[in-house]
Amino acid sequence: ALYDRLAEVEQDLSFKKDDILYVDDTLPQGNFGCWMAWQLDENAQKLERGQIPSKYMMEQEFYRRHSMSEAKDENSSTKTSSAAARRSFFRRKHKHKRSGSKDGKDLQALDTISTDSIPFLDDAVSLAYQRVQKVDCTSPRPVLILGPLLDAVKDMLVKESPGKFCRCPLEVMKASQQAIERGVKDCLFIDYKRRSGHFDVTTVASIKEITEKDCHCLLDIAPHAIERLHSIHIYPIVVFIRYKNTKQIKEQKDPIFLRDKVTQKHSKEQFETAQKIEQEYSKYFTGVVQGGPLSTICTQIMTTVDQEQNKVLWIPAGPL
Repeated sequence: ALYDRLAEVEQDLSFKKDDILYVDDTLPQGNFGCWMAWQLDENAQKLERGQIPSKYMMEQEFYRRHSMSEAKDENSSTKTSSAAARRSFFRRKHKHKRSGSKDGKDLQALDTISTDSIPFLDDAVSLAYQRVQKVDCTSPRPVLILGPLLDAVKDMLVKESPGKFCRCPLEVMKASQQAIERGVKDCLFIDYKRRSGHFDVTTVASIKEITEKDCHCLLDIAPHAIERLHSIHIYPIVVFIRYKNTKQIKEQKDPIFLRDKVTQKHSKEQFETAQKIEQEYSKYFTGVVQGGPLSTICTQIMTTVDQEQNKVLWIPAGPL
């Protein structure tokens, strides 16, 4: 589900954005415009069954509201961009109800939907549902940790749980930029960093080698490389470390894993970088842990990794 819905009658099913719904009847009792679906838990077990609007009904409603917002925008003396007008319109609820026909009654029922969470494409076509498929992860999934003080956190995880976490080795390559980028395009490399005279490269082979050792591979890649992993059917557990402020980072002290004192400048840079990452890549986050002592952060990460590894993994499976 790509939107929130609150049931108002007994036969309806309430659900939230990102819930997994198993549709088992697309024409219940011959009624067009609704589906019968099961809400599934994180282990793909059926929880509750009820009625939900069909994809067709949702798209009809989205088109109706979008058309009304465009008409309002055209008649407004102070025009704004159509995108801004759409956002403003969809924040209002229960404003345009129809009655006196079956279509009107069906659309009234859609007022139980929160449109704040509905994404829009550039052509204003809304997506109510995303088809997904279940993936059984028998091998440990790679782990990507984002946020401040990453090296210290990874070092602690490897030292405290050497049989569970392994850092992904970077392969040193002396090659041209074009050759490295060709390797990325051919899905041999996931990411790379330029050093003086060479490149440090994260290869697909090195990730798979660690995974085959029944160990979680701690990745050293930029967040934009996550989609490259997805394209070759590798789905990392992405954990973000969230600090409240720069002071919380600066006060970190650990004589073993933080040999150098964290300066005010360094803590500020890391905090601001983390904020940008959260803003741009939060859709990929599997879990968020709160900043604090390194040992506490690592405990939270290990708990998150265990939980996610044991969950059923759902991935996009093409258009609905």
